[in-house]
Amino acid sequence: MECFKALGLSDCICDALARKGFSEPTPIQEAVIPRLLSGERDVVGQAATGTGKTAAFGLPILESIEAGAGHVQALVLAPTRELAVQVADEIESFKGNKRINVLPIYGGQAFGPQFQGLRRGADIVVGTPGRVLDHIERGSLDLSNISFLVLDEADEMLNMGFIDDIETVMAAASEDRRTLLFSATMPQDILRIAKRYMNDFENVAVKREQRDVPLTEQVFHEVAESDRFEALCRVIDANDGFYGLVFCRTRADVDNVAARLQERNYAAEGLHGDASQAQREKVLNKFRKQTVTVLVATDVAARGIDVQELTHVVNYAIPQDPETYVHRIGRTGRAGRTGHAVTIINPNEFRKMRFITRNASGEIKKQSLPRVEEVISARKLRLKSGVMAAMQQEGLEPFEAFAQELLEIDDDPKKALAAVLKMAYRDDLDASRYRQIDDAPQRSMAGGGNGRAEMFCASGRADGMSPRELVDVVSREAGINGRLIQGVRIMARHAVFQVPEREAENIERTFRKLAAGAPPLVRRSRQGRGGGGRSGPRGGFKPRGNGGGPRGGNGGKRRYDNRGNGNDRDRGNRSYGSHN
Repeated sequence: MECFKALGLSDCICDALARKGFSEPTPIQEAVIPRLLSGERDVVGQAATGTGKTAAFGLPILESIEAGAGHVQALVLAPTRELAVQVADEIESFKGNKRINVLPIYGGQAFGPQFQGLRRGADIVVGTPGRVLDHIERGSLDLSNISFLVLDEADEMLNMGFIDDIETVMAAASEDRRTLLFSATMPQDILRIAKRYMNDFENVAVKREQRDVPLTEQVFHEVAESDRFEALCRVIDANDGFYGLVFCRTRADVDNVAARLQERNYAAEGLHGDASQAQREKVLNKFRKQTVTVLVATDVAARGIDVQELTHVVNYAIPQDPETYVHRIGRTGRAGRTGHAVTIINPNEFRKMRFITRNASGEIKKQSLPRVEEVISARKLRLKSGVMAAMQQEGLEPFEAFAQELLEIDDDPKKALAAVLKMAYRDDLDASRYRQIDDAPQRSMAGGGNGRAEMFCASGRADGMSPRELVDVVSREAGINGRLIQGVRIMARHAVFQVPEREAENIERTFRKLAAGAPPLVRRSRQGRGGGGRSGPRGGFKPRGNGGGPRGGNGGKRRYDNRGNGNDRDRGNRSYGSHN
């Protein structure tokens, strides 16, 4: 770990990195860590997701803060709850034996556990902008003494409409803090935030690493969420000599998938950040020797795994971005061998997969899963070929006498051979072990049974709409739980979101009634329309508040009313969609 020690990191932190399988720092870590440990200036870092940004800011923060200070010492803002949890987990895994408390807070989770965590004494808080602002307004989160404020994926937070919330949070934070801003791109609004709220800052830019995977065949399968595990088993069984990595998003997912594979008699093991160095080495040795042929892991745990012979990489959980995707699948197709990269998605992840398809290396094809009959037929063919090959080899004599005994057990020799096959292969050749998988699951568009429907909103960023406002309005007017509103995307002049199909009709009916004959503010999305073709907000749906600070004259709280005369929203009494 000399490379990390040279950056100024302590033995305690370096030991934690060694246990996680880190071998050398990434470019962004080399550039940022010494600056944060030795200097006092703020930092603006430009680097893509998957380049090691969390360690770049997390390690120096862990080195700089004190355990048991009695107040929050560092705040990290992240655009989504998934990323907030991921960042919190990774910082937690870096701390070694330091008694530092890391707490994720995000919308969609009950306030109770978050209140308790803050009261117990969180040293580092990682949260989404909306929920952090909720806690500030409730008085449960005090930022007056923080030493570090980090904006992670700042451009994503900007795209999701959180700029007002971010500015309010920054205004509430200690003036003596150091601010660290990380973004893959640097639009003007990000630079404006940096100039307005950051002190004398340094710019650190790391170029995106280009990776090629010319020998890797890339496909993805789209299945219902309930069929994801069944699809994984189908992928493994359909490929002779499967030897691969299966990537999951969380430690809990790793444990769950590995256990279910073991229950089905696959040679599988799980690996994640909770594993000790001894456990890690034990599992990796089994994997290298191929006594374990399916290794289920998180991205962090898979660092440092270098096995040339991998036949497959399976994305059981879709990667967060194209860089992570390319980094994952680069582990197969090495040393002149052809590798296979398989991604399993549910219908709600189709757009994200399409984004990865456009931005990753090589062609990624959509494929149907092999049918059960094809899997069984392929297994039988491989078994038959193996038997025929064994018959041509020497050394069968010790088995011939016993084979004759078995054939004489019953008048029907086929029955005896069938019993031997059943004992040897259990239910591997039984089609009933497989569940049928819907090859055309309902995607999140209008229509469709028990799936999700895509809805269109005729207001966008130009009208002052944000993900937070959209969830508030739809949940309030239609009387549904805000947690059911997912996949919110705010464009310049419109927005789209997804709800369970059973709620779509109620929402559409509600907003038609409110519009009183005018075009409704919210309706089902119509495929092929693209959501455009409008000239302003509908149904009197207008933001309130005008100037007087970064969030407007009323502290930035906008209120929307489909009838033009609604009530101020109560931030504390609503649920948020999964975007926050």
